[in-house]
Amino acid sequence: MNRRQLLAASALGLGVVSTSRAADGKKPVVRAAHITDVHITHDRDSPKGVAALFAHMFGQKDWKPDVVLNTGDAVMALDGKVTGERAAQQIELWKAAVKDCPVPIHSCLGNHDVWDGVEPTEAVPAAKKGFALMTEVLGLPAPYYSFDRGGWHFIALNSVCSWPNYGALTPEHFAWLKDDLKKTKPTTPVCVLSHLPIVGVTSSLYGDGQKKADGVLVPKTWQHADCWEISEVFRRHSNVKLCLSGHMHTVDRCEYRGVWYICGGAASGAWWEGSEYGFPPCYGAIDLFADGTFEYRFVDYGWKVRGWKGKELKV
Repeated sequence: MNRRQLLAASALGLGVVSTSRAADGKKPVVRAAHITDVHITHDRDSPKGVAALFAHMFGQKDWKPDVVLNTGDAVMALDGKVTGERAAQQIELWKAAVKDCPVPIHSCLGNHDVWDGVEPTEAVPAAKKGFALMTEVLGLPAPYYSFDRGGWHFIALNSVCSWPNYGALTPEHFAWLKDDLKKTKPTTPVCVLSHLPIVGVTSSLYGDGQKKADGVLVPKTWQHADCWEISEVFRRHSNVKLCLSGHMHTVDRCEYRGVWYICGGAASGAWWEGSEYGFPPCYGAIDLFADGTFEYRFVDYGWKVRGWKGKELKV
């Protein structure tokens, strides 16, 4: 991202998050693109938008990722009353969009990636209801898992274990997270992927939907309801450095107890109809360093739709 692009991105509420200095000469051990909430669908020029996303990502001269981190909602929606036939259509669009991606894509599940099993077909049978369908499509070893790359340890959580009641880990998932971190060397930096933000700002600033009679309350489906419990686990593992999420279609970044939490907006912006609360379609460009520091740059990849979506206070 050059200076002009950075200034334009900053004006749209984007910018750079860094725990390192580019001038110190360190070379990244992992370069990752963070995509979230792609919501590919057959209309709204969505396939062209996803093609533009990847073209921009791999078309830069001075930065290219060696891995893509996808934090959920790859397809428009498989939940609700979406039939097996319609689910298959969206899945084929996703497969076509990523088939030529030159680097691995590691994903976690979003709430719209959970199929309700309506009108199953031979291609999308009832046996794949729930997490099974997109776990297979996205090539996940399980609905939650971990992997290593470039000296970093990555943990992909399943934020929607208890969906649609609330965003949280099940007791079994929580126990797995604690065990996974215990097995990770304390000198190995950790990056956590989740669909819902574990800790965030956007869940208090998403229009005025968080306002209640007794104050500002975060809806249980906008952020992890077990945020404190997870943060307590992280407090005991100082090698957890970065948590990436999506879901809110808006951008934020905050630091709590030494961990940076970044909500990456949405590759689709306002579901391919504009900019969600002024945040355009974007992705994150991340440089991860061996010492656990990182640099995260929000990238507006220039998708043509720029209309403002969401509520707006008239002042």
